[in-house]
Amino acid sequence: MTAKDGVRTRMTGWQAGALRSRWLSRWTWRDVLVWAWTALLTVLLLGPSLGRGFTLSYDMVFVPRQSLLPEFLGLQGGLPRSVPQDAVVAAATTVIDGAWLQHLVLLAIPILAGLGVARLVSFAGLGAQLISVSLMIWNPFVIERLVQGHWALLLAYALMPWAVGTAIRIRRTGRGWIALIWLCAAGSLVPSGGILLALVTIPIACWPPRVGWARGLAGAAAVVSVNLPWILPALVHPNVGVGDPAGAEVFALRSEGPWGPWVTALGGGGLWNAEVVPASRGTVLALVLTLVALAAAVLGWSEVRRHLGNGPLGWLTGLAAVGFLAAGVSATWGTAWAAVLDIVPGGGLARDSQKLLAPLVALLAILAGPGIAQIGRRIADRTTRAVLVVACAIVPVALIPDGVWGVQGRLSAVDYPTQWAQMRAAFAADPEPGDVIVLPWSNFRRFDFNANRTILDPAPRWLPRSSIASDTLAVARSGQIEQITGDDPRSAIVSTAIAQGRPLAEIMGPIGARFVLVEVGQQPEPGAGILRGLRPAGAAGDFVWWALPAGEPIDTHEPSAAAAWILAVDAAVILGLIAAVGVTVRHRLRGGHAPG
Repeated sequence: MTAKDGVRTRMTGWQAGALRSRWLSRWTWRDVLVWAWTALLTVLLLGPSLGRGFTLSYDMVFVPRQSLLPEFLGLQGGLPRSVPQDAVVAAATTVIDGAWLQHLVLLAIPILAGLGVARLVSFAGLGAQLISVSLMIWNPFVIERLVQGHWALLLAYALMPWAVGTAIRIRRTGRGWIALIWLCAAGSLVPSGGILLALVTIPIACWPPRVGWARGLAGAAAVVSVNLPWILPALVHPNVGVGDPAGAEVFALRSEGPWGPWVTALGGGGLWNAEVVPASRGTVLALVLTLVALAAAVLGWSEVRRHLGNGPLGWLTGLAAVGFLAAGVSATWGTAWAAVLDIVPGGGLARDSQKLLAPLVALLAILAGPGIAQIGRRIADRTTRAVLVVACAIVPVALIPDGVWGVQGRLSAVDYPTQWAQMRAAFAADPEPGDVIVLPWSNFRRFDFNANRTILDPAPRWLPRSSIASDTLAVARSGQIEQITGDDPRSAIVSTAIAQGRPLAEIMGPIGARFVLVEVGQQPEPGAGILRGLRPAGAAGDFVWWALPAGEPIDTHEPSAAAAWILAVDAAVILGLIAAVGVTVRHRLRGGHAPG
């Protein structure tokens, strides 16, 4: 329907066709090639993970239907490291199967990253776009984090070029705040992602205050407010500011070759978990890619500065430099780094220091494409220029060849056995209230159906009620296993009982647990006396669960006043985002620009 001079008319098929033609006419062969190259790299990177089923790799665990539980909102459990990620996934899986949701998320990461950087460097031509797309998608930061399963952080990384472009638009025109708020909201599924986008965009959009102090402060406050769903639970958590001091050293950036941690950091690699790192990162190929990207970035600096502006590029460069220095220091002076994180409020968010390299990786991609394009413009022969562009676009893939096809099959889709659904259905049908302690008392599993690849235990996401699982992380370091303690108070109580060999029945009532779920065949197997005093309550395949005697009272832990405030703020954030969309749609329908 259209409206003109107060008269409502129906759009004819011819008019609709004309609108589609005008939309399609905006597309050029350049756009098609950028899309095609992005899509090709996406398929090469994800490969078998796009098949039927779920891709289960370390921290990346999706299930068909995830219930919305208090811990997913940060109302209980450990510090809200996956808030509101799990709550959003739970809400989404009420309308879409978890496998399809995961496919959409995985596809979104490289596609958004590639198209976003291509849009940002469009001033430099097609060749620059293709090269920047390659470096933005195909780099050790993306590949290692994908295998580690940090999809929400990668989503924030993928949104960074879009957010930067929007912040520059605000800086120049004063318009675009609603788009920026939504971009930052999408990237704030985990704390590190929310902080990343806020740090990158707020100074670009607000300083100097060309949009006016009041408008700038209001916009910045709105960007910060979308992070409240994890900020508030963190502030009221009983263990806020408390962490295992060994964590900072264990999760510090790790050298991937004989050239040491600083060169590794310069190339965007160095994730603490050596098992997720492609083998090529320990060869001279890694050094070559780092030097090529750095040289191209230096060449592109002047042109990018002219188009993006001194302020935006200067701020991005400053953030990249700080992240690089912090990551290098964490690897070189681990004790000092741990002391810094212990002093700085919220410093625990940076203990996995390689994530601080996200601005550097994105900056190199933004600069390198225009840098190579400058060389190409000096070549008179068109064929030679085309060969240079194609070669440079292929270089990242050629120098990390083991990233091809789902990192050589490490990212591949599988189906859960039917016993998982049976276990969920049984717990959903049980009328007795109470949470579930999950055994064995370790947080990672290896299953035959997942080719024995290490994954975070899926049981807490399958269960339709809250669970208590181990939050202690065992990390192999220098030939020894280090235990990094968690911050869930109830998990600490169970850990103490297991370490002392006490029956869990003695401590289950006070912590609100009624059931103990045992995953048979997983390590370490529960001790002989752990289940004493419990009654068998059910079984499904390799799952066996036990319960407190019938009628045994448990502490249900009534919601606190802080929980009510958290829920109220979550609702306010959701309503605010919906209202922002409504305002934008209304202005669009009236034929105006999106409001600032």
